[in-house]
Amino acid sequence: MTILKGNNILTKPQCNVLRGLAIIGIFMHNFCHWLKGGHHENEYLFHQEHSNTMWAYWTNGVLDGFEPLQFFSFFGHYGVPVFLFLSGFGLVMKYEGAGAARVKTVPFLAYQWLKLFRLMLLGLIACVLVYNVWCGFDPYPWHVTLAQLGMVVNFMYQSPGGAILVGPYWFFGLMVEIYVIYRLLIYPTAFSKQTVWRWLMPVLLAVAAWASMAACEPQGAVLNFLRYNATVGMLPLAMGVLVGRYGMPRLPHWVLAVVAVVALPLVAVANLNFHAWLWAPLLVVAGAVAVVKLFDRWSATGSGVVMKPLAWVGMMSSFIFVVHSVPRMPMFKFVLWRQPQLIYTDYYWIAAYVVLTLLLAWLYKLLLSYVPSPRLSSDGRIIFNRKKG
Repeated sequence: MTILKGNNILTKPQCNVLRGLAIIGIFMHNFCHWLKGGHHENEYLFHQEHSNTMWAYWTNGVLDGFEPLQFFSFFGHYGVPVFLFLSGFGLVMKYEGAGAARVKTVPFLAYQWLKLFRLMLLGLIACVLVYNVWCGFDPYPWHVTLAQLGMVVNFMYQSPGGAILVGPYWFFGLMVEIYVIYRLLIYPTAFSKQTVWRWLMPVLLAVAAWASMAACEPQGAVLNFLRYNATVGMLPLAMGVLVGRYGMPRLPHWVLAVVAVVALPLVAVANLNFHAWLWAPLLVVAGAVAVVKLFDRWSATGSGVVMKPLAWVGMMSSFIFVVHSVPRMPMFKFVLWRQPQLIYTDYYWIAAYVVLTLLLAWLYKLLLSYVPSPRLSSDGRIIFNRKKG
């Protein structure tokens, strides 16, 4: 069997399509699960009643017209492990490839922090203004806001979910932790004389993360804390590192089709049991990769009509991620929370939300093009690039 290596594992367009699928899941989930009547998910904690409600809905044989809303409400958050997989894969491709310069710890971490801070800052300010000024919610304590800006809020509070600012900004702190773990524990093994560590260290980290979560109460405070921090990302991150280092087999069409078709039902089944639920991210990543590989191979038959828009959304994914909570909050504050249940006009609000989010993401990208961006030079210096002209 042929093993795909290097850039043949996942091409840049394929990675962008994966990002597109992931961000669609995330920003649609963050809308749909706030709707009254939307199925509550198992993202940070495991609630058996949430799984039972989901399973009963999808197996009762009755269509009510809200299937897309319920799908994104329960399953959309699984876009996060796809991003974490791509982070592990991308770090290996960028920093461990042939001819890649060795990177020192402090410059590497400083560069990654600055990159995230640049991306987050203006979006976070806009979100806080909309949340506190326009929508009139209670302001967050100053120390929480500072911790959020420093991207250390995830581990500073015993209950991160109650402290983190509304929106997706908790993920930036998780990514800082991911970069620290990669640079201190995973990256050195790429050049270790004991080559067994190349695969053993990512596996040990993944097993340790799984074991620490498996030992928790399904609805306990400890599990909640772990899943707001890097522990939740170790399985897909390790998967991305191993795929980047060792490649993946070139599978025939029928195998990819089987994986693509059975992945989502298996994720639903995994959500019926706490310990199986912990492994669901790997099923999601496998299914997403299989779907993208299939689309890419069938591009000659017209799937480019799907691939190109998804790739564009993927290229915009970081900007979509930052801004998507801004148009969402006023809609819920002034309209949607006043509805007692799902109604078909929700689809009009979703359409408006999608259009506004994409427009804001495009404007945010344009705005950030005028903000100097950090770059890590081959000699370990951080250089700030400015917009030309």
